[in-house]
Amino acid sequence: MYKLDQTNATCCLSTYSIDLIQDDSKRQLSESQEIYTSEITIPEEIKSAQLWMETTRKPYIHYQGDRYLVVYPILAANKIEEMLTFELPHPLTEGEMLIISSLLSITHNFRSLLDESQKDKLTGLLNRQTFEVNIKKISALTVGPDVGQDHDGNILNRRRPKVETEKFCLAIIDIDDFKSINDRFGHIMGDEVLLLLSYVMKQNFRVRDLLFRFGGEEFVVIFRAPDKEEAYKALERFRNRIQEYHFPQIETVTISMGATLINELNYLASEIIGRADQALYHAKQNGKNQLHFYENLLENGYVFDKKETSTTDFF
Repeated sequence: MYKLDQTNATCCLSTYSIDLIQDDSKRQLSESQEIYTSEITIPEEIKSAQLWMETTRKPYIHYQGDRYLVVYPILAANKIEEMLTFELPHPLTEGEMLIISSLLSITHNFRSLLDESQKDKLTGLLNRQTFEVNIKKISALTVGPDVGQDHDGNILNRRRPKVETEKFCLAIIDIDDFKSINDRFGHIMGDEVLLLLSYVMKQNFRVRDLLFRFGGEEFVVIFRAPDKEEAYKALERFRNRIQEYHFPQIETVTISMGATLINELNYLASEIIGRADQALYHAKQNGKNQLHFYENLLENGYVFDKKETSTTDFF
């Protein structure tokens, strides 16, 4: 399965994994809900198939030597987002092609229903309702395989393993002076700003990164980062791109961001969003159009370490 990222001329090869969960009394297998992806270069043959399908909306069938390459488009919002490929020693029969088309049609309808419930209608980003589920999954990856979850997805307080775990960063993004944009140019232009900002987000971050719109002018991004320095570079690059982007009529729009790392010491959802929120508040109160990390502010005495006990409703 090829998942397209047309901006970087790459695609993602996606696979599901099976996790082994251990506790004191039993060992059990559990299907992971995470999808692990690897970025690979799209083969020229697949690029040809993509061009054919974008033009005709029909499957691409190519015979070369002793093999048949068959590629089916998988649509999302009337765009080809993924491609299902087969390499066979013989052509597909009419019956086989009908079965594949029917299954893809069912998949498309099911995905459309999921998109309606999980994505923001204006920007197409993940909506606020999906955030808590995703942050719990990220937390589980961060603290390692021996730290499990209960039936509600809450992290169980078990002994943490001494193994290499995933490293993530979370940032809250807020459009500076968005109310004045709506007041001066109208809500239609305000919606245009939100659309264009979400477009730049999709261009700046990777396919596997999680992009959310919380409502209004507030956004959240969660992405893998090996350390704070690399996370800072990615977020600062995005801030600069927004500042340099030409917004019709408005010309320049800026954003403020508060960020924090997600690690084995900081993995509870309420703590993560609380730290990022403190960093965002500091950015807004000290000139806007800035990026601040909670860890840096804590080290320099601008914020104090306090355990958040409320829910993730900081907005």
